[in-house]
Order: sequence, then structure tokens, then C-alpha cells
Amino acid sequence: MNKAVRVLSAGVAVTALALTGCAGNPADAATVGGVRIADSTVRGVARSIVEATGTDPAIALKQATYDLVLGEASRQIAAASGTAVSVADRTAVVGQNQLAAAVSATEAGAPWGEAVGTTYVLLDELGEQKYIEELNKLDIEVNPRYGRWDAAGVTIADAPLSNAATAANA
Repeated sequence: MNKAVRVLSAGVAVTALALTGCAGNPADAATVGGVRIADSTVRGVARSIVEATGTDPAIALKQATYDLVLGEASRQIAAASGTAVSVADRTAVVGQNQLAAAVSATEAGAPWGEAVGTTYVLLDELGEQKYIEELNKLDIEVNPRYGRWDAAGVTIADAPLSNAATAANA
């Protein structure tokens, strides 16, 4: 009987890992090249987006995750390619859009402004094709509650809305 309980417990543990997608630390929304993006950062950015734009919370959460993933990837690509992305350049890009400027002006939204600014400056410097080639060299994992990284589409495939809504309200 004791052996059966251990086998059952092991089976439950394996099933739980499979269902979570082996996402690593649940406090991470994503990892890019081994760099963690905290769940709390994504949720804070999403709240700032909602407050500044009135966007649906589930959509804001997905957008925050996507932009922060691309921002971290862009930082890594810039470092690897020796491409300088200045604060002034990032600020100028974000300042071109009133809503983006409003989001990034908040304490919780500042990481989003940096991520978006870095991505757009780097895209401009490298060109879309080279940027995507470099992006696809990186190991990108997204916590399943936010979706799944789709390298071919350079996007985050949808997560179940109930999971996204739960994460947004957490």
C-alpha cells in the first residue's frame, strides 16, 4: 500500500509539472536568454496601461508581457551586436505617442517605456529582418498563464482568458 501511494504521488507530481509547462519559477512571467521578467513587473505595467488607456485588463496583460519580452530581447541583441541604444533615443520614441508617454511616466509603467523604446530604436538600427533573425537566436519562455512564445510569428499565442484575467487581478 505504501508503495502504491508513492507511485501515485510521483504520478501526480509529473502530471502537475506537465500541466504547468515546466515554466520555472511561478513568480516569473517570462525568461529571455536566462533573464527573468518578474510577474509583478508585468502586472504593474498592465495596470498602468489600463489606467492610462482604458484597455481591457486581459489585453493589457498580454501587451505588457509581449513588450517586456521584446524589450529584454532587444537589450540582449543590442549588447551582442554592439548597438548603442541611448536613453535619449528611447525617450524620443516613447514621447511620440501621448498614451505611451503617459504609461511610461508612471513608476510601474517605466519598465514598459524602456522596453518599447529599446525595441523600436533597435528595430530602426538593425532592420526588421536582422532583428527577427537575432530574436530567434534567443531562448524565450513565457509562463503558460500568459500564453506561449511563437517564434515564427514573433508573438505570444493566446493564453486561456480565464488564466490571463486571473493573473491581471492577482
